[in-house]
Amino acid sequence: MKVEIWNEIVDKMCELMGEKDGVNACVEVKRDVKASTPIYDLSPREDKHLIFKLRKIYSKYREATKLNGYNLE
Repeated sequence: MKVEIWNEIVDKMCELMGEKDGVNACVEVKRDVKASTPIYDLSPREDKHLIFKLRKIYSKYREATKLNGYNLE
């Protein structure tokens, strides 16, 4: 994965979840996918797996905030 793409993903997560929670979520998912490999050395399959997991967390968090009465839009 290119570092620019990773930075965009982290920025979106931080917009939604806040700085600390957004970065923590991204780092935890990255560790789950491939702990010992830098983000720029992941294979395309690992990239897809990483993005899938992050989308799942993003959707879940977004739905939770909507249910609590916070409209993000």
